[in-house]
Amino acid sequence: MSPSRVVVLSSHSLYAEGVLSRLKTHSDTLELHVVHADQADALDQIVAIQPTAVIVDASDKDVNTHCPLGRLLRDLPDVRIIRIDPINKGFQLVTSEQHDAEEVQELLAILKSGKEANED
Repeated sequence: MSPSRVVVLSSHSLYAEGVLSRLKTHSDTLELHVVHADQADALDQIVAIQPTAVIVDASDKDVNTHCPLGRLLRDLPDVRIIRIDPINKGFQLVTSEQHDAEEVQELLAILKSGKEANED
C-alpha cells in the first residue's frame, strides 16, 4: 500500500509547522509535502502533487489569498481539506460534493436533504 500524499499549506505559521513536525514524528505512512501559501503558484504546486489531503491553518491569510479553497476543490474534487484552527484548538474537514441539477426542484431537494440532516 502506497503512502497517502498530504500537503501542509503554510506561510510559515508556527502552528502549521508544529503540526507538520508532529506528523513527521508520528507517521511513516504519509508522504508529506510543504507548499508555501505565500507563493503565487501554490495552487499549481498542490495540483501537481495530487494529494489525498491538504492541511491548512485556518488563521493564515495567505491561504485564502493565493490558494482559495473553492479553486482547490474545483481542481481536485476528491481532496480532503483539513482546516486546523489554533484559536479553537480543533479542525474542520472540507470536502466537495458535486450534483447534477437541471431543474430547480433538484436543487430544492438537495437543500431540503441538507436541512433535514442538520436537524437530526
